[in-house]
Amino acid sequence: MTGLEHLLPSTIHPMVVHFTIAIAYLAGAAGLVGVFRQTPFWSRAFLYLLLLGIVATASAAIAGVVSESYLARIPEPVAPLLHTHKEDGLWTGIFQVVAVALQFAFGTRRARVSWLAAGAALVACVFVTLAGHLGGTMVYHYGLGVKA
Repeated sequence: MTGLEHLLPSTIHPMVVHFTIAIAYLAGAAGLVGVFRQTPFWSRAFLYLLLLGIVATASAAIAGVVSESYLARIPEPVAPLLHTHKEDGLWTGIFQVVAVALQFAFGTRRARVSWLAAGAALVACVFVTLAGHLGGTMVYHYGLGVKA
């Protein structure tokens, strides 16, 4: 296989995805705190973390495509896990975008955290957790991307 994507290492996805996980959790925590402590600081922190989370999630998705391109084959029991892993990652990004939209619509003008946006950010946390669990299962149980 030759292509532009092989300029990056096969391990690029695990190197990048941990930022997505951390930022999603930080955004969820900032949103939750901001719902109860309505100050401009939490509103801005929540919005900036959500925006950074969207960038990190998109980067992790691109890195996942690159890492997947290095796989010679995907074992049959892993294929459905990989599919669900990708879907959970997609839902993570979707709920982050929804949270940003809700925060812009209901919170930013009043310098407060919208409880709807915080809820969407927490749902994104659930999906990133599910995606991470499946990613870990594929690597540690099945050796995907590790075993030749």
